[in-house]
Amino acid sequence: MKSYFAKYLIIFIISSIFSNSLIGQENSIKDCYKFLNSGFVSDGQEYKAILDENNKSAFYTTFYGGSQYRIIACSDIENYPLILSVFDTEKNLLFCNKNYDYTPFWNFTFTSTIDCIIEIEFKAETLLKDEVILLIGFKEK
Repeated sequence: MKSYFAKYLIIFIISSIFSNSLIGQENSIKDCYKFLNSGFVSDGQEYKAILDENNKSAFYTTFYGGSQYRIIACSDIENYPLILSVFDTEKNLLFCNKNYDYTPFWNFTFTSTIDCIIEIEFKAETLLKDEVILLIGFKEK
């Protein structure tokens, strides 16, 4: 009898952990999608990552010349500002939201096709083991 109780207790605890983490992810995604407006359409992907030991996540993508894009970054972390930076492949900074009151999105157009590194970062003294989400939208021509 005790083994059945222990078995069900373990299953309940594991289920609770997974359901709580799914709820947090869903809220982040929903909050991100509200920034896909004004004619921007999602590229159909949700880029998710866990922060590394430096409280950073990096995403690699290609932007095509002549298209208008919007990148959006979201997280459930509330006590630290989300720093969104875009670099070329040689790590030249193309954009950082620190200069724009930590806005969670940025609109841009490149004149030619370019590979980029998008970093999401939090300046925190402790390790934040949270998920961050990046959305990329584009304007249909």
